[in-house]
Amino acid sequence: MNSLYVHIPFCEQKCFYCSFVVSIGQTHRIGRYIDCLKKEAQRYSGETIRSIYVGGGTPTLLDEAHLQELFKMIHENFKFSSDIEWTIEANPERLDLSKLKFIKSEGVNRISLGVQSLNDKYLEYLGRNHDSSTAVKAYDQIRKAGFDNINVDLMFSFPNQTMDELKEDVNALTQFNSEHLSLYTLTIEKNSKFYAQNIQLQDDDDQVRKYTFVCDALKAKGFEQYEVSNFSKPAKASAHNLNYWLGNHYIGLGIGAHSHIGAKRSWNISKLTEYISRMEKGLSVEGGSEALTPYHKMKETVLFGLRMNRGVDISRITERFDCFLSDEELKKIDQFIEGGFLVKDNGVLKASADGRLVLDELCARLV
Repeated sequence: MNSLYVHIPFCEQKCFYCSFVVSIGQTHRIGRYIDCLKKEAQRYSGETIRSIYVGGGTPTLLDEAHLQELFKMIHENFKFSSDIEWTIEANPERLDLSKLKFIKSEGVNRISLGVQSLNDKYLEYLGRNHDSSTAVKAYDQIRKAGFDNINVDLMFSFPNQTMDELKEDVNALTQFNSEHLSLYTLTIEKNSKFYAQNIQLQDDDDQVRKYTFVCDALKAKGFEQYEVSNFSKPAKASAHNLNYWLGNHYIGLGIGAHSHIGAKRSWNISKLTEYISRMEKGLSVEGGSEALTPYHKMKETVLFGLRMNRGVDISRITERFDCFLSDEELKKIDQFIEGGFLVKDNGVLKASADGRLVLDELCARLV
């Protein structure tokens, strides 16, 4: 098995960018939830994995006793490859050196820090529990704990955000000298506070200008863009991310977690109480699934491959899945090449710089 994703949906407040979270008033369920994760993990006991990602909300808000239970469950049920990448998500608040050293001692070797911005105005706008000084301190603590592989998240294109504000944010964040940076635009989810307030996002042209600026600025700071929204220092691309985009297999544990095993993709139910109830009764927690035909997997791998700067080798993909793109799909690809959105070099299909700006639209037309 290539990857393990463990979804720990605990954070102190419901944030718009967290798919599934548990409010502070429900933290009494943490122990029961971890017990359920143990039971789910036992279904995959003995699998060898190359990457682990513990995310969803704020796993590092768990105390050391619960974290120890979680890590023990992972160690007892899975075999690790020699080059294992083990990531845990963290928010800047309530991170201390003692907990970070403990996390590292358990085998975690990569931290993904949810900074989002170093502009306090926008952190307050997002409803975050930290300010810029807390984020800087948290990053320093991660380094002091001995971590040499850190991702930081950057969000941009807030309503009315100026280019000067974005430049200041990028300059400040790159001074961290992290190994990886993930870039996000503000999105409005249904039922979020932003949706209720009818917040208007910046227009597409403005988002393009800001995205292009960030890409150029990060390149100047030594980052390599290896995917539309992800940048890394040399040899520091996320193994977890690459596994997903290459169409490889992965196991997901916890509410709302997805798994891709063989020719099947499945996902767990998304309600915490129902997940716990089913697991404690020995029932399935699968919320749905889909059978993936070789053609489906081949096409999906092509679409994911276009997200990566290295592109996708069409001949190798068709050989891998023993099927081919249709004449209509090949015609669309040729049209995108003629339009300058895609390029083809020695059989490798890539999105051009212009193509990456409209990649979602290109992929939608190829679906």
